[in-house]
Amino acid sequence: MTSEATTRPHCVAVIGGAVSGAEVAGRLANKGISVAVFEQNPRPFGKIEDGLPRWHHKLREKEYSAIGAKLSHPNIFYVPNTEVGRDVGFAELCNDWGFSSVILANGAWRDRPVQLDGAEDVVGKGLTYQNPFVTWWNHLDEADADPSLFDVKDDTLVLGGGLASIDVAKIVMLETTRAKLLERGIDVDVITLEVKGIPKILEGHGLTVSDLGLKGCTIFYRRRVEDMPVVTIPDGATPEREAKVRASRQTLIDKAIRKYGFEIQELAVADSLIIEDGQLAGLVFRRTKIEGNRVVSTDETFERRGAAVISSI
Repeated sequence: MTSEATTRPHCVAVIGGAVSGAEVAGRLANKGISVAVFEQNPRPFGKIEDGLPRWHHKLREKEYSAIGAKLSHPNIFYVPNTEVGRDVGFAELCNDWGFSSVILANGAWRDRPVQLDGAEDVVGKGLTYQNPFVTWWNHLDEADADPSLFDVKDDTLVLGGGLASIDVAKIVMLETTRAKLLERGIDVDVITLEVKGIPKILEGHGLTVSDLGLKGCTIFYRRRVEDMPVVTIPDGATPEREAKVRASRQTLIDKAIRKYGFEIQELAVADSLIIEDGQLAGLVFRRTKIEGNRVVSTDETFERRGAAVISSI
């Protein structure tokens, strides 16, 4: 005799409707499973909508199309403007609504807190988080934008590694370069700077990077540059294939450094804050080393002061 559990049709709740949520919902729907996708925002695009800097317009449109296509499956029921924990309790969703499973696919819309004593006391006082910073910058040219909400400063320290932290460093370099050019009466929009690269634009005006007098932006990464996940190592890759991917990572990052002028300090992790008069004035970093695939702290520390810190972890 077949039990009720094996004959009852499955219905799965997915929390989050962006890239990961749409992917898992689409796969389940294609297997004949009914899926309810709960999204806290009106639109299901998550960090794709505002977490990507404006120059990623082609990637954004591509992802919009892919997410929309997956969520349009007839077995998927999209529930917008519904925040789990506010509009519906998580325990209630799991236990009382009759779902076979509840899948968390709420992505990276919230920044991971800086795990250092006193960090939350200096948010907005020298410490900024990536998500609100990039969202603000994306809308900076709009009529109702508040340009005073954040201040893009030269000599900014960026914590993290990978594409997101590179995007943050690029915003800092592009905006500070543009400001220096405006001081000389040269108005170049940031998208043109991003596409052509800072040195090429400067060359067109008879200038060099050193002429601007910028200290630049530095990314601090706990691993090596070759470990930055800007290119994915395929599962089951041979040692030779892995070596090629690591080399391509180095090549891509070197190109970005030449084009936008930021720096990367590898094998360094933030260890403590330098706070002066209630403001974050810099960080003490601890040197790390790689043993196998593990990050291991060493006894060596160094101090690095800066005008601002942006966490992009």
